[in-house]
Amino acid sequence: MFLTRRLFIFFVATAVVLSLGYLWAFFFVVGYVLAAVMVLAVCYNYIWIYAHKGKIEVVRDNPERLSIGDDNVVQLRVRNTYHIPVHAIVYDEPPYTFQIRDMRLEADLAAGDETVLSYTVRPLRRGFYFFHNVNAFVSVWPYLVLRRFKSDQLFKSSVYPSFFFLRNSQLLSVENRERLWGSKLVRRMGQSKEFEKMREYVEGDDYRSINWKATARRHRLMVNENQEEQSQTVYAVIDKGRGMQHTFAGLSLLDHAINSALQLSYFALSHADNAGIISFEKSVDTFVAATRYSSQMNKLMAALYDEVTSFHQSDYFALYEFCKRKVQKRSLLVVYTTFDSLTAMRRQLPYLKRLSLSHVVLVTFFVDKDVERLATEKATDTLGYVTQMVAQKFSFEQKLIVSELRHYGIYSLLTSPEHLSASVINRYLEFKSRHVL
Repeated sequence: MFLTRRLFIFFVATAVVLSLGYLWAFFFVVGYVLAAVMVLAVCYNYIWIYAHKGKIEVVRDNPERLSIGDDNVVQLRVRNTYHIPVHAIVYDEPPYTFQIRDMRLEADLAAGDETVLSYTVRPLRRGFYFFHNVNAFVSVWPYLVLRRFKSDQLFKSSVYPSFFFLRNSQLLSVENRERLWGSKLVRRMGQSKEFEKMREYVEGDDYRSINWKATARRHRLMVNENQEEQSQTVYAVIDKGRGMQHTFAGLSLLDHAINSALQLSYFALSHADNAGIISFEKSVDTFVAATRYSSQMNKLMAALYDEVTSFHQSDYFALYEFCKRKVQKRSLLVVYTTFDSLTAMRRQLPYLKRLSLSHVVLVTFFVDKDVERLATEKATDTLGYVTQMVAQKFSFEQKLIVSELRHYGIYSLLTSPEHLSASVINRYLEFKSRHVL
């Protein structure tokens, strides 16, 4: 049996009234009446919730997979088997790393009634977590005593890279928005030299496609029609080095990159392209060859779920050597990384230049919101001026990095972590429309 806060308030009020009886005797009578009412109410509550058959049944709908950085809903189905209306208070025991300290769900249930209560968890690290017991407390009016029902529901949930985008991912696509509004016709990537069929020339055909030998044989203009090649290769290359351990909105830059890589892969597969993953640190740790099979998304998600790193210095030479051996076909390499300074970028520039000779390289790195804020804030003292100067220098160096990469024919994307996925996907669609590969 557990006592409620309402009972303690009742007890304190009764004690105060009895204390006033030492000044005015009338309050002794009132205090005794209140004490009698309190005892009777406690007995009434105890008899109804302990003597009668029934209980509160709680079943947790455990999600086997949780999405990192997103609000995941956990539902509790609560059922009242008493033949009287009751008030139920439910406390779940989610993984302690979620630091949920205000877990209290309440519901008024009629006899035999059932309801669904829910709360959200937001995991910030990949891996597996354990949900433990569910505790349900039941009481009846005037709610002075509680009875606890404990349900052992130990369950392991795995936290995967963010996959909620699958519900509304098409809304992120600039191409699909413009197609819906009818404001733009997007050219399709391809126009390969693979022959498909030959047909008669019609007005408007490209003169360069005329087959002169067939024209001479048939005495009329014939043109070759080539098969459009839509299947291109896209690799998300994830740098797991030292700089990727910085956090934004609770997630490390590495996890932001992993989430974006998964979304980019989904979009590439949905646009009939091959998608793959490369991750590296001191060496290439993960490689999922680019394909467009129906099982590719599951392979990519499993590979990204298992990503671990010690945040050492990244070796871009190892990345170049690996791509030279394993990635033979010209591909789009979206490199998720971060550079602390122009000097740090120049150390890796020779290997990025070599990669760009065989592939289309898009270097994606991050804007530091805190630095941008410090660079634009109004300084009021000497320390503020020094801080602002350093922040402006860092911000200017990031723009110099973009300019220098462009000078060497390497594409770059400077974006904030919260806009990373949308920016990368839109740049990928831009490449497709411009026939960059």
